[in-house]
Amino acid sequence: MVGVILFRAQPFHKGHLNMVRKAFCDCRENNCDLHIFVGSADKSGTRRNPLPIDFRLMLLEGALHEDFATEELKHIHVYPLDDMTDESDNSHGWGRYLYIKMFSKTKDSDMTIYYSDDPRIMLGWFAQDERWLLRFKFLDRYEGISATKVRSAFKDVDNRDTLLELMLPPFVFNYREEIAEYLEKAT
Repeated sequence: MVGVILFRAQPFHKGHLNMVRKAFCDCRENNCDLHIFVGSADKSGTRRNPLPIDFRLMLLEGALHEDFATEELKHIHVYPLDDMTDESDNSHGWGRYLYIKMFSKTKDSDMTIYYSDDPRIMLGWFAQDERWLLRFKFLDRYEGISATKVRSAFKDVDNRDTLLELMLPPFVFNYREEIAEYLEKAT
């Protein structure tokens, strides 16, 4: 059995970190590892996906190293994941693509998928006869933080640092100027 989380991390924020913590605890209780897939790896430079994958992975891994002990990190694995078509694809085809990508990395067909979005989205990815392989566990985001809200906070010149400090893990907060540069260049 393995645990799986999928998010884009545009940028990685405290809501993501909260999900990772909860999923990690659940995985360790079940004696399994947590696998994090960072989606839209093939997308960058747009308003919705401004940050390139290498930068996103660096921010995520830095925040994890800051938050988890070295021994714990041995049970957390991070992978980039390209979109099959576009990120709004909620088809069964996307679900099969996702499952194949997850299986190719985890080498385990018994998966718990942790999510924070509308469950109808997750369930819509997998045909009824494919769901028996999977378990789904809903996890609340910390304080309702989303990457969209984080990106919006960058526009609040007067309160930017105060807002970002509340929403970003310290490691990511330290890269706020670099994130701001990517946001300014996004089309």
